[in-house]
Amino acid sequence: MTEPDWRHLKVTGTIGQLNAAFAVTFHDYSVPPENLFKSHFLASPTDLSVPAELGALVLGVGRSEIPVQDVQDAGLAVPEQPVERRPHVDEAVAANCSQYWGQLPATGTPQVNGATAPLAPCGYTPNRLRHVYGLDSLGLTGAGQTVAVVSSSMDTLEKDINTWSDHVGTQQLRPGQLTRVPSPDGSPAREPGNGGFSAMIEANLDAEAVHGIAPDANIVAIGESTAQGGNLLASLSYALDHTHASIVSASLENTPPPGLQKAFDQIFQEGALQGVGFYFCAGDGGVQLNDSGGDWLNGYAGSSWVTAVGGTSVAIGPDGGRAWETGWGDSVSPLSEDGTSWGQAQADGGTGGGRTTGRPQPWYQQGVVPDRYALTPDGSRSRVGPDVAMDADLLTGLVIGGTPLAGLGSPTTDPGTWHYVEHTFGGTSLSTPLFAGVQALAQQARGGKPLGFANPIMYQRAHRSTFRDVTAYKLPGGGVPTAVRYVSDGKGGSTPVLYTFLASQLPEPEDGFTPPEVGPGFDTETGLGTPTGAYLFSFVSS
Repeated sequence: MTEPDWRHLKVTGTIGQLNAAFAVTFHDYSVPPENLFKSHFLASPTDLSVPAELGALVLGVGRSEIPVQDVQDAGLAVPEQPVERRPHVDEAVAANCSQYWGQLPATGTPQVNGATAPLAPCGYTPNRLRHVYGLDSLGLTGAGQTVAVVSSSMDTLEKDINTWSDHVGTQQLRPGQLTRVPSPDGSPAREPGNGGFSAMIEANLDAEAVHGIAPDANIVAIGESTAQGGNLLASLSYALDHTHASIVSASLENTPPPGLQKAFDQIFQEGALQGVGFYFCAGDGGVQLNDSGGDWLNGYAGSSWVTAVGGTSVAIGPDGGRAWETGWGDSVSPLSEDGTSWGQAQADGGTGGGRTTGRPQPWYQQGVVPDRYALTPDGSRSRVGPDVAMDADLLTGLVIGGTPLAGLGSPTTDPGTWHYVEHTFGGTSLSTPLFAGVQALAQQARGGKPLGFANPIMYQRAHRSTFRDVTAYKLPGGGVPTAVRYVSDGKGGSTPVLYTFLASQLPEPEDGFTPPEVGPGFDTETGLGTPTGAYLFSFVSS
């Protein structure tokens, strides 16, 4: 038994001892080599229970796999570790896109509702997003604030951010503004191979999104533990114990077992006492993460002690203003073989949202969240997310740059062969650090005083101009907006695909779940809505 830090005990033993101590049976699992996260391991299919004599001292036990070493790269897929939200990446050909919404038609493609669909935007710069949300109205830059982002990064992160800043018109990092923590507990940093590069891409996305919205805020990039039994708690604990961050952004998904939910809530509550707020992505693509209830909300984001961030699709016009904004939920249609029509629409991306299982409605949501979302089958009221939202749609995403992006489609996982490239990214992996940047601006507006756990303060501002109510957008003729994006055809060329902004996800027939929805007032795609300049101004005298 060892103590990695004052919060944790690490216990080791034989399989028999573990089975007896935690009332489980370890089974043998393997992931095929052709899978991105190939592995071979022993793991328990059920939660590890806390021995009765330790119940008053131990909140929960992290269920860990035991890697079988006769398989190359074994032990990299740890079930109880968070799922890295691989950001939605733009594969578009840069020549076939618009600088603003509606600038160019997708000439030569089949019409939609009697008209040629527009080419999708090339990807927004942070200054355009700052402007469309009114975040540039007070001249705030996040000065004096520190934001921690949780995701593994390459040692090129600072250079990447500075190169990207030059390209998109944002100031470079000043010396010391970025701090990298490869792992929270001294375990080896995650390697690029076997899918690890996606975490590095996430680090570039998170840090650049924060820097773009709050260019003077300090950023601490905290990696994940790779130790046997390590989990996200180590990174969150590090942010509390070893940094000055008052804002922690994490684009990670999982539903911890009940005991560990208590441990996570303890961290979140401790953050509230210390003036630290935790922000988690609501999740992407309608992935149903809870075991019951039909909720499409990231388990971490379902805690009543964190701010859950959902997603929108936002169209920015030629003057930099908002042409329209709606909840993020798209379908995609391929071009027919003869090129004369669009094929059957298929589900694409969309924001997570909904009730959480086993978590009662928190006090700050009472009187704001409609019963149609909060009521459970037994008549009680539940925690509902997300709380807020920002741009998350790949079609209206943010331009991101970095060395690990070259790993997408690369024939090798050797970072020495990679170079700086840029793509457009979306997902709640984007909206979460964007909103973390907004909170840095808000804290600067209130004289540097941390917001801490911000939900009570935000819900007090419900039904005011501080948040823009996002609803389903329809074209003047009643149709749904569409856009054409060119993607690689795998042969060195490109082909157009049609994206439809449904403002709702297309559920898979076998799911049987109602997806998140957007509508007037609080909803399960955008929560209270998206922040405005009035949101920042509301903190000036607070």
